[in-house]
Amino acid sequence: MFNLEQSIAEWQQQMLAAGIKTPVPLEELEIHLREEIERQMKTGLNPQAAFTSAVQKLGPAHTVHNEFMKADQTQDVRKWRLTEIGLLLLTILLPLVMGGVLLQRASFIDMTAAEELSSLAALAAFSLLAWSGRLSCGIFPVIANRRIRDAIGALGGLLLALWWIIFLRRLVPQHDFTMSQFVVAFVWAFLSPAGVWIGLFWGIEAAARKKSASAGV
Repeated sequence: MFNLEQSIAEWQQQMLAAGIKTPVPLEELEIHLREEIERQMKTGLNPQAAFTSAVQKLGPAHTVHNEFMKADQTQDVRKWRLTEIGLLLLTILLPLVMGGVLLQRASFIDMTAAEELSSLAALAAFSLLAWSGRLSCGIFPVIANRRIRDAIGALGGLLLALWWIIFLRRLVPQHDFTMSQFVVAFVWAFLSPAGVWIGLFWGIEAAARKKSASAGV
């Protein structure tokens, strides 16, 4: 005798064996399957025929898996493009905004022309260091494992934060900076290393994605 729940459970095992992840999207697939079974039964089919028809409409396990893989890859590509746009805007707008503020307040904090130029150079270095990572992604090692890339980025962020703490807590108190000197030192100490970190993340991620794209993955 046909058992609908047992058949659905066996279908779930086939999906899992094909690589469909649990709980999502397997739960979503099961919802669609049950809805389709219900629709088929309303047309007059018995549970067994309705189940068979619903499974056929969803497709074989490997086909369903491939469709989910394509959808995940498309979403991942879209997210990466948005990330790159965000990084590009950050590395353009942040120096422009900070540069504008510095030029407006230069006379207020008694900055010399050399200090103004040095501060603007630090802002430019931030952007150039970040962009150089993206533009020279071909020289970065290709790290296929996403977790390793994320770990490298996180470690870089921790080292950057540690350097900022050392600068503020250890180095600054040891020097009798004027306000203008502190601004110059602050801009160089904070933004240049941040540019290196962004460039490292950008370059490593771009290298991995470029390799995947050329391989057709």
